[in-house]
Amino acid sequence: MFSGEIIIPSVALQPFVHHYWILKTCQTSMSQLIMPMACLKWMFHRKRPFEIDGKAEDSMKATIVGIYDKAIQIHSDEDIELIIVFFKPYAAKAILNIPCQEFARQNIDLDDIGNIEFHDLKNRILDAATSEECIGIIEDFILRQLIKNEDNVYMKPLAKVFAQMNANPEARIEELAGVACLSERQFRRVFTDHVGMRPKQIQRLQRFQQATKELLSAEGENLEPLLCKYGYTDHSHFNHEFHEIARISPTQYIEMLKQTRKEGTIKAYRSYYNPE
Repeated sequence: MFSGEIIIPSVALQPFVHHYWILKTCQTSMSQLIMPMACLKWMFHRKRPFEIDGKAEDSMKATIVGIYDKAIQIHSDEDIELIIVFFKPYAAKAILNIPCQEFARQNIDLDDIGNIEFHDLKNRILDAATSEECIGIIEDFILRQLIKNEDNVYMKPLAKVFAQMNANPEARIEELAGVACLSERQFRRVFTDHVGMRPKQIQRLQRFQQATKELLSAEGENLEPLLCKYGYTDHSHFNHEFHEIARISPTQYIEMLKQTRKEGTIKAYRSYYNPE
């Protein structure tokens, strides 16, 4: 059995949390290439953690997952019960109160950030009876963090910036700084502090993520429409950038989707990458 479930956050948390994702497997092995996403996440393994790029760390059962700029390979031969919190790209710092670039390209155990409240959160999630109870615990914790931390004056400006980036993947930095009503220098600093990577790095990931979602939805082999839509100069440019991030070519990615469908796990895979 292999299932993936999307849970939408409460209304109060929707400005901060995009969605929760629950993965469960039973009596089946799993090996999957996971594409990078331009947002910080929390990951809770209620059973044994899977291997990441061939490395297994059994102690890493509750982690803050920074933004990766390349795909990672995960593998498990055991049952999995995994809960992931997907934050809005600009919202995690309002909850963590820690500069998000400190988590870039790595998973940090909740115990390692030196906050007893996050240690308690980890234990409560791992001890909870059901996934539904876990979501309630997570939501209560986030609400308390938001009340405790000072209001973040950059949340709304950065939300407008991401809306502009989604509308125009090729938007220039000076344009985005203007949307945030900040100087370019201040914008770059604030953006990196709250999001975890520089604006250009995030734009590159967003462009890749949008193109990948279209491949996931269409599963067609005609890549021509993606080139013009997302500003790739030609097939060579698209193939090079796709391979650099995904570690495989677009054609190999389409074949991977076909295999995922054959294995009966395409629904869970889709829900991870395209929850809308």
